[in-house]
Amino acid sequence: RGVPPEYVDWLRVKLSGRKTRLKFDDYITDLFDIDNGIDQGCPLSVILYAFYNSELIDSADRKAGECAVGSMDDVALVTTGKTYEVCHAKVRRFMDREGGAQDWSRSHNSAFSLDKFGLLNCKAQPKRIGLGPPLQLSDGT
Repeated sequence: RGVPPEYVDWLRVKLSGRKTRLKFDDYITDLFDIDNGIDQGCPLSVILYAFYNSELIDSADRKAGECAVGSMDDVALVTTGKTYEVCHAKVRRFMDREGGAQDWSRSHNSAFSLDKFGLLNCKAQPKRIGLGPPLQLSDGT
């Protein structure tokens, strides 16, 4: 992604060998490794998330009517088409195709919370506004 190697090396050192423990009331866990993520409140988080999410956002196929934008750990996908069904098919394709969102999720150890997904159907005829049909993703949500 064009990040100078010395920055990558510095970040690799910063994020390696981290451990933590959890405390609940009078109980304290043993130390355990932190395998991913950055420190809570780290001022680098905004910059690092931009790099982290860039492959997901770039995977949107603009020629096919997909546009993705992101901020931190939120990503919005906008699709356009003649019908709701066409738009829903584009959302499913974005999620399920090789190199798509589900592949990104697995390769980045970042599971999507599909229960937090929102869908907004819009149409060009404002007098006939309705919610449109529900979207069914391949995992049944």
